[in-house]
Amino acid sequence: MGKRPLFLSLLLLLILAACDANQSDSSGPRLVQEVTLPPASAFPTRILSPTPEPVTTNEIISPLEVFTLEADYILVTPTLPPSKTPTRTPTISPTPTQTPTPSVTVTATATAPLFPTAIIQPVTAIVINPLPQVCDSQWFFVEPHPASCPVSPPTASQGVYQQFQNGYMLWVAPQDAIYVLYNDLIQPRWQVLKDNFEEGMVEDDPAYAVSPIPNTWQPRRGFGVLWRANVAVRDRIGWAVEPWERPFSIIVQTAADGTIFLSDPIGGVFSLVPGNTNWQYFSGIAGF
Repeated sequence: MGKRPLFLSLLLLLILAACDANQSDSSGPRLVQEVTLPPASAFPTRILSPTPEPVTTNEIISPLEVFTLEADYILVTPTLPPSKTPTRTPTISPTPTQTPTPSVTVTATATAPLFPTAIIQPVTAIVINPLPQVCDSQWFFVEPHPASCPVSPPTASQGVYQQFQNGYMLWVAPQDAIYVLYNDLIQPRWQVLKDNFEEGMVEDDPAYAVSPIPNTWQPRRGFGVLWRANVAVRDRIGWAVEPWERPFSIIVQTAADGTIFLSDPIGGVFSLVPGNTNWQYFSGIAGF
């Protein structure tokens, strides 16, 4: 029997007892009428239903369907302040384009190894001396011969020679020119200057009659005119070491490369390099 009908029955008995107490009849309680309570209807018993298992679904729940529950506290996530360090903007450097290296295809040919059956002696190279150069004209001196041939046969003409403190002067009549050769290394090493002397002119100058240097003299005639007029030549070549110039038969010949060869009175040869850059003297080699 349920709890609710029992509660109602007790409540009804209490009410009846209270009513009988208020009556004045002292003879005791008296049954007026029997009340029969109808049987109470049984209330249905509450039965707990099993909790259904959650159904798993692949459906993505929309953020709008998420409920927010009120809480007794507020969770505040601190946000770091922005950094004051400036961000460096990357600089894009151009990538140099490399020139492609041409590919070289090497084809290797397999060769069967040869095994010698005897010792091979090394072959000694035979050097064949080249034939001597044949020139249309011969050099007027014996040695040393230039590598090239002369452009023309040697010419012999009237000439004059004189030695100075620091060089030489040679006069070639057909050219009417004076060759000046310096012993120092200043450029130019040699020069070709015009002979301005004419017959009947004064051959020397009394102002240079006495030299300040012993055993030196002023040059005469064509050499003297050039020496006195050209201060640069005089200061560089110095005074003559011979009191007189020496006339002789001078031989002149030119090589194909422009080198000029001049003979002197004692069998020597002057070799004048093209461009006035240098000159050399070879003694006792003239063949004429």
